[in-house]
Amino acid sequence: MPKTLLTTKLRPPRARDRRLMRERLLEALDAGMRRTLTLVAAPAGYGKTTLLASWLERAPLPVAWLTLDRDDNDPGRFLRHLAAALQEIDDTLQALGDFVGDDAGAALTTIVNDVSENVEDLALVLDDYHLIEASKVHEALRFLIEHAPEQLHLIIATRSEPPLPLARLRVRGELTELRTEALRFTAEEVGELTAGMQLELSRGDSSELAQRTEGWAAGLQLAALSLQGRDDASNFIPYFTGTDPYVLAYLTEEVLLKQDDEIQTFLLLTSVLDRFCPELADVVTEQRGGLQTIEKLERAGLFLSPLDRQRRWFRYHSLFQELLRHRLEAARPALVPTLHGRAARWFAANDYPADALRHALLADDSAGAAEVIAAHPEAEQIRHQLNAFLKRNDDGGPLSELVAAAVAAGISLEQRGRLFDTFERPAAARLEAGPTERWSELLSAREQQVLVLVSAGLSNKQIAQRLDISLNTVKTHTKNIYAKLNVKRRTEAVARARELGLV
Repeated sequence: MPKTLLTTKLRPPRARDRRLMRERLLEALDAGMRRTLTLVAAPAGYGKTTLLASWLERAPLPVAWLTLDRDDNDPGRFLRHLAAALQEIDDTLQALGDFVGDDAGAALTTIVNDVSENVEDLALVLDDYHLIEASKVHEALRFLIEHAPEQLHLIIATRSEPPLPLARLRVRGELTELRTEALRFTAEEVGELTAGMQLELSRGDSSELAQRTEGWAAGLQLAALSLQGRDDASNFIPYFTGTDPYVLAYLTEEVLLKQDDEIQTFLLLTSVLDRFCPELADVVTEQRGGLQTIEKLERAGLFLSPLDRQRRWFRYHSLFQELLRHRLEAARPALVPTLHGRAARWFAANDYPADALRHALLADDSAGAAEVIAAHPEAEQIRHQLNAFLKRNDDGGPLSELVAAAVAAGISLEQRGRLFDTFERPAAARLEAGPTERWSELLSAREQQVLVLVSAGLSNKQIAQRLDISLNTVKTHTKNIYAKLNVKRRTEAVARARELGLV
């Protein structure tokens, strides 16, 4: 073999874990040998290479293997290694050691004719095809696919969508596809995998871990590492997130840092969104070209999933989104409420009240949230969002503030009552009891303390010192008190508080 060839590229990796044979996927690969091309496409860490290595041990035909790298963007190097991979299976096939890339068509014709005349049945695996960017190499592979003899079956493993004639092959029935959805581990497979790793998980824990990782193979492996030596799996799994040290390191090194600055910025800014479309992305990032960027993310296999058949709405994988949010909050924490505010205004303007309310709450924009509540006081989705907000704020104070602001924004007493009835909270009855009880309920405990000190004539600075809080916090509480009492200055606030019997 010529010295210019790197022989390790021609050796398939060993099947690292024989404890779990994913029979449904292995059978799909077997079936693919009746077609020209099998495409295994998913983001990093979905077990593409591991699956193919496992299949190799039971493949119904000889399999040639070529692991690609960035140097294979040189057409000559690519074709020499391709020919050498085929020679590993049948040494009667010709080598292309002298080929330097001047006539790729001639070299490919030689390969096609040679396989057609000398081999009965053969599969060729091209692993890590996402590293190929050169148009001439793509053209060479398209030629090979279009002219492949019946006995040659190609398998391509890639993180991104390859620029190959997939639609034409699909229509002809010559394409087998194993994509992200197919590669996700099911709850049963999670149980089998963790049992093989000496981790005893209940059926419920396996199901929750499958949901938490969305069946992502690398995420499951990393969760298993974090679970080693622990006897509290049920308590740990709900809190396994994208900020877990192992997940953080993997996704940062393998995914995020491999993107250019423009893509990284887009990912971070849109991470505040649980779902987004191109127009919303443009508003939140204050950039244009959201559609093109989303299409680029899809092609690159960056943990992005479409939410509808029209491919208008998308979301990030939950662990990836958590990583992005973690990095955003660490790098630019002051920007986060601003991003939520932009999202809230877009959702409100486009008649998505529940989303508008959620982002207004996250933006700490009580006025904006109140406007949404006032405009849609009985909408079922609004109630769901407020219930979710209540779960995160057990004392009910923030919700009370919102309702007070909603009253000022136009929600009627009757509507407010019906809204509160849905929460089934004891406080709802007290809110309707009388003016003093109602208003005291609408003030948080801290706001009541601030109001008492304001009535006593203390300055904001003195109140901050007395309550051991920051001056800005005092100003925020005072502003909230003014809004709830529908006043504009201190003297009016004190007079109104005395009228209501609050001080």
